[in-house]
Amino acid sequence: MGIYHLTGVFWFNIGAFAFGLILAITSFNYYKKLNRMKTGVYWAIGCITICLLFVNGIIKVVDLMDENMKEGAFETLQERYEDRGDHKNESYDNLEVVVIPQKLKWSTSYNIYIGNFNKLYTYTGNVEITIWNKKDKKVFTHVTEKVTIKPGEKKEIKNVNYDTWHSGYSWKWLGELKK
Repeated sequence: MGIYHLTGVFWFNIGAFAFGLILAITSFNYYKKLNRMKTGVYWAIGCITICLLFVNGIIKVVDLMDENMKEGAFETLQERYEDRGDHKNESYDNLEVVVIPQKLKWSTSYNIYIGNFNKLYTYTGNVEITIWNKKDKKVFTHVTEKVTIKPGEKKEIKNVNYDTWHSGYSWKWLGELKK
């Protein structure tokens, strides 16, 4: 991580610290007027601490929810491979995709997970994912960026957003398997 790469967590913490600092200065000035400087210092430290703990608690809960979704998707990849994979040969049948739609306030995020259950072959290429509605009509098609997935590897790839929620999907591999 370079000096110029600042994550959203960093900015949330800066915001929490700034809000805590405003509360700290306000409470300190209030207790200073009452000639209770020691109490003002305690309140100031407490305000900053509580704001930082609150924001980091929310961030941790969101991270845990994302991690649980990812673990569930990887388990589903494994189950699908066990059901329909070609356990004796290296082939495209050993590549699996799971798409999990997640409803957001104004749209749906389609989280895409892929797994390569081949023992020797690496897949390099794109994945074309088609989302279907309940009446089996195509809603939209998304082609992922180029991905490389090594034998035995499972990974989450960049998600795609769309305005409506649909659970049906199909996929096509647009690349090649190589040793």
